[in-house]
Amino acid sequence: MSPLQKGGPPVVDSTQNATVRRARALERDRALRDRSATYVAWGRRIALEALAGNAPLRQAIVSPALSEADDGEQILGTLGARGVPLVHVTRRVLESIVEGSGDQGILLLVSRPEHDLAGTLAAPTRLVLAAHGVQDPGNVGSMVRSARGLGASGFVALEGCADPFGSRAVRAAMGALFGWPVVSAASSRFFDSLRSTPFQIVAADPAGKEPPADVDFVGPTVLLLGSEGVGLPRRLLEGAGRRVRIPMAAGMSSLNVHAAAAILLYEVARQRGFECPPAERRPPRRSET
Repeated sequence: MSPLQKGGPPVVDSTQNATVRRARALERDRALRDRSATYVAWGRRIALEALAGNAPLRQAIVSPALSEADDGEQILGTLGARGVPLVHVTRRVLESIVEGSGDQGILLLVSRPEHDLAGTLAAPTRLVLAAHGVQDPGNVGSMVRSARGLGASGFVALEGCADPFGSRAVRAAMGALFGWPVVSAASSRFFDSLRSTPFQIVAADPAGKEPPADVDFVGPTVLLLGSEGVGLPRRLLEGAGRRVRIPMAAGMSSLNVHAAAAILLYEVARQRGFECPPAERRPPRRSET
């Protein structure tokens, strides 16, 4: 270790430090994230959202780049006031955990909330977004963000999906994960759980016959979307009560899965009079570079 400045906190300058190695393992190992109920979130915008949402923070790893940023002192001050353990590292060491985090100057270890499938389906909003085989973490995180923003009560990642708690998905979700139901489940268990509920299952299917506006979304609804390339497998399509097709211009057969999810979520919100849960009022944030 070396001093940050005279009289300042010690700074970790080894990538083999135990805390650094633990954070790097969490970043790379989904099974470890699941076992430890801990995940990695990085970046100043994410840190501000985590603090505004009272996310359960286990530890913060920071580099000098944070104190050099306009909002760095605010973040450091709030972390200190809340008693979040701080580990100071060099920019190079932070970058060794997650590429891109070094310039942002902060990485958080966050406790994963305990949400289950039954509780997600019982939520009063009665709209759930489920995805199968969506492998791009950016799409998974963006779907979570749009689902929460448009009034869904939870997100279910079925088999084949990227981990919603991987740092790239967390970053794309931009704070939507904090305190909101996101669960992973096998599709067989998910469908079994729905059998005794009033939920209708509406699947996105390029070969579907109904446009979204023709489907009644006012009642309890699960929106089900498939992978970016091949869509939903036949067994899941056959388990859905309705199949919707998003009308597109001639020559186009599909949309990015997040774009499709956002369109369907918006239609549900429109039919329900945009009666979404009110979002917590927060000051606007600067965009990160």
